[in-house]
Amino acid sequence: MRACGIVGSPIKNGNVDLLVSEVLKGTESQGADAFKIYLNEIAIKPCQSCGVDPRPGFCIIEDGMNEVYKALETCEIIVLGSPVYFDSASAQTKLMIDRCNCVTPYVRMAMGNAEFEDRQLMRKKGVFVSVAGTHQDFGPLLTLAKGFFNWVNAELVETILHSHDDVELGAVRKDESTKKQAYDAGARVARALRSERTS
Repeated sequence: MRACGIVGSPIKNGNVDLLVSEVLKGTESQGADAFKIYLNEIAIKPCQSCGVDPRPGFCIIEDGMNEVYKALETCEIIVLGSPVYFDSASAQTKLMIDRCNCVTPYVRMAMGNAEFEDRQLMRKKGVFVSVAGTHQDFGPLLTLAKGFFNWVNAELVETILHSHDDVELGAVRKDESTKKQAYDAGARVARALRSERTS
């Protein structure tokens, strides 16, 4: 069982990063092999809306997204974390999500028609983590996250939303309740997967 945390915050050891880590620790407590991808540390070009069917690959652009595509192919648990920026995801997160467009490619059919074709990626469980100020709204970002998980064939089963007004880096490390919520979410997801395998 593999779990990947995709960190969309540019701030290492910030609240998003720490909460994604807690979710992954929870998955590890149930036997998962967990790792993280920091989107801010890999080069991702914006989607060019080229309309080209990239198969057998996921995109005609060869860049850091290949690391994300590999995780989407091989991991049973995907943990996505993003702060709320301007009522939506961080730029790093949105770049990654846009480049998942061809995970389900748009295929031109006969008679000039076209449709999206499912690649039959392995079914996955999804966990979403987000952090925002107390005056911010999670709603638009939640809509985006649900769309992402649906597109990559992941069932969004756990959501951790953390509101705060603290300016200290990684202040959530002092919030035992929120950390436990994240850890427990990861453990539940991995436990459910393990149970599905043995049933």
